[in-house]
This record gives sequence, C-alpha cells and structure tokens, in this order.
Amino acid sequence: MAKYGCILLVGLLLGHYGLVNVVVCGTDGRFFFTYVLQPFLWILVAGIVWWLPRPRAAGRLRFARFLNQLALICAVFYILTQLVAGMLQGFGLSPYANTPAGIMINLIFVSTALAGSELARAFLINNLAGRRPALVVGLAALFFALTGLPLNKLLALKTGLELTKYVGNHVFPLLGEQVLTSYLAYLGGPLPAILYRGSLQVFQWFSPVLPDLSWEVKALLGTFVPLLSLVTVRGLYLTEAREVGRWAGREESVSGWVGCTVVSVLMIWFSVGIFPVYPSLILSGSMEPGIRKGDLVVVKKMAGQEAKVGDILQFRQEKIWVTHRVVDLKNRRGETLFQTKGDNNNAADQDLVQSHQVRGKVIGVIPKIGWISLVLKDAVGDIWAGPNK
Repeated sequence: MAKYGCILLVGLLLGHYGLVNVVVCGTDGRFFFTYVLQPFLWILVAGIVWWLPRPRAAGRLRFARFLNQLALICAVFYILTQLVAGMLQGFGLSPYANTPAGIMINLIFVSTALAGSELARAFLINNLAGRRPALVVGLAALFFALTGLPLNKLLALKTGLELTKYVGNHVFPLLGEQVLTSYLAYLGGPLPAILYRGSLQVFQWFSPVLPDLSWEVKALLGTFVPLLSLVTVRGLYLTEAREVGRWAGREESVSGWVGCTVVSVLMIWFSVGIFPVYPSLILSGSMEPGIRKGDLVVVKKMAGQEAKVGDILQFRQEKIWVTHRVVDLKNRRGETLFQTKGDNNNAADQDLVQSHQVRGKVIGVIPKIGWISLVLKDAVGDIWAGPNK
C-alpha cells in the first residue's frame, strides 16, 4: 500500500508541475488555475496522504514539541539574517497584494500548497528512508527544489550572467530551504516542516516590505543559513535524545554530505567570481611563455585606476575578456589609459584600455589545469560567454 501511495504522490506532484509550467503557463486561465484549481489539487494531495496509512517519523515522539520549537527557531534565525542584510543593503516594497482581498486569496494559495506539499514530503521520506535516510532526504530535497522552479524562467535565461544570477537568487536559497525542510520532515513528520516553511512564507508573502538584496548575498544567506541550521538541529536533537552513538552506526553522516555541499557551493562561488579572487581559463598563447594556452590564472578584483606598469590585467574588449600586461600609461584629458601587450605578441595592442574595462589583476597561474575544459569546449562548441585571449 505504501509503495503504491508513493508512486501516486510522485505522479500527482509531477503532473501538477507539468500543468503549472506547460499546459496553463501563458494561457488566459492562469488566474483560475493558480487561485482555484491549484488549491484544489493541493487539498486533493493532502486528502490522499491523510487517507493512506501514514508512517511514523524517525524521531522519538516525546521530542516532537522540541523539534517544532527548533523549526520555529531556525525560521526566525533565517528571517533575522535577512533583516540584518536588508539594513545593510536596503528594503523594497513587497510585490504581493496587500489589500484584504489579495491577502485572503494569497493566504488560501500559500496554505493549501504548504499543507499538501509537506504532507506529501513527510509521507515519501518516512516511507522510503529505511537504512539510507541521508540519501532519501537529499533526493527529496532535490525533487521538491526542482519542482519548485518555474520552467518558463529557466528557458528564458540567455546568458551565463543571467544563469549565474538566477542560480544565486533562486536555486541555492530554494535548495537550502528544501534540505532543511526535508530533514525536519524525516525527524518529526509534516508539522515541523510546515512550521519552518510556513514562517518563511508568511514573511515572504505578507510582509509589506522585504530586504532588497544582491544576488550574491541571497546566494550566501540562502545556502549557508539553512545548512547551518540543519547541522545545529541534528546535533541538538541527537544530544537531547541521547542517540548520538546509536544513530552514528545506522544513519549516513548528514554532516558529511552537508560538508560536500558547502565545498561544492564554495567552488561554484569561486568560479563565478563572488569572492575577491576568481579563476579564468586562458584560450590563446599571447602571454607565453609565462602563461600558456590551457593554463588557469587566478585573478584578484581591483579598480582600474590602481593598475601600474608590469601588471597583468584582465579587461573587457569587444565583448571578450583579454589577459595582457600593462607596458605603458597614457594620459588623455586627465584620464589615465593603459597600453597593453601580450608577452608573446610582436606589437602592443592597438586600443588603449580605460579603467572601467579592467576587471582584475593576475596574481597566480595554475599550469595546464584548463586543458580538460579546452577539450570539452572543442567537443561541444563555444559555450563560454567570455573567452580570454
């Protein structure tokens, strides 16, 4: 019975995602589907879960209240970090309706989706967890994150920068939220998951003003705050339940895959340039012998006016990133311009470089590590938005 219930719920969730993103998206019936049919579908999902024999959550029943309190604390902590960041970067008006009718419609939409999705999540996780709970929790988080991303926005992304910003604004925060929610559902069933996500959604949907954060800050907070909360919840619960030794033998290490996730996110952030230094692949031999084709250079961000003769700069020229050395400084109408040259080129670059074109200065070279990327690039075509030369 449980097996068929899981298959039915996954089918309903995928069908709902298909209706939202394929069938109804862009049609005249969006209002009816969003605010009438979707709540009905979520109530149907909740009713099916309620009708099926529900599995017991992995956590001990007497610690249910403790888990609920932890869920609320995690939500409040996340909201407070958002508010603190908003004080530093500013606030903006909420995009959601603030009229009584609008609030009531949104409340119905949010509450039905929350109840249906969290009942389904808890049912799936606690039926399938078995002896591999960390794997099931991770897969559930990934499933609910993917089905929470609007397909039309993903298909509308055209450039690497748009993709990077979308990942930072939406994918990382959503995945972080889903990981913690799935773990709460594993330990305590749907209620702590509803308390956590419900608190966040009340803030998101019904606060008149919201923090207006950059995508980098959203990615940072949306990833690390939920993962930090996850590690804290796990540690506090196991300590309180005096089950550290027993769980260590039967449960895969949550902290292990959380650590891998954090390292992966850090590598992605390093690659896309969130940190003050970032990597860049060299695609030509214009800087040989010091920097060869296929080498990876480490670039430190800097203002253009700080550059001096001898620095190897990365700058934008005719829609590509160029990595060349400054050989001379020119002054035109009070502005300092840079004469650059590839070490392996016979003549200096024809165009002078302005300060605003400079992205950073090369501070290190990792030889040959980029050859794998060059081979893949040749195999699948030019997918790099900003090649170096």
